[in-house]
Amino acid sequence: MINLETLKNKVVKQRNTVVAALKRLKRDDPFSSEDRSLIVEPGTDAAQLFGHEQAVVLENKLKADLKEIELALTKITKGTYGICEKCKKKIDYARLEVKPQANYCMKCEKELEPKE
Repeated sequence: MINLETLKNKVVKQRNTVVAALKRLKRDDPFSSEDRSLIVEPGTDAAQLFGHEQAVVLENKLKADLKEIELALTKITKGTYGICEKCKKKIDYARLEVKPQANYCMKCEKELEPKE
């Protein structure tokens, strides 16, 4: 039996953590205050530029995570939470406890992972 309230609280907590991390990232990135990502001035410190590039990659990852989290919250509201988007079967509760924003069951997730 899925304890929906517990999982919803986990998802909300994750959303708050991701939103806070995005704000912190924006604040700490020296390139976010000006449109310096488009204009690289001569003498720009390579370490600063590298730090900005890392921040952009992390920001994109956090935004993707936030999108997953928001989708999970929408599903909770609609009553479709915990159903795999691919095979339409129930996602195992143990998986939802570990990754409450999961959109796929483990079998479908493995099928969708890029092959290395």
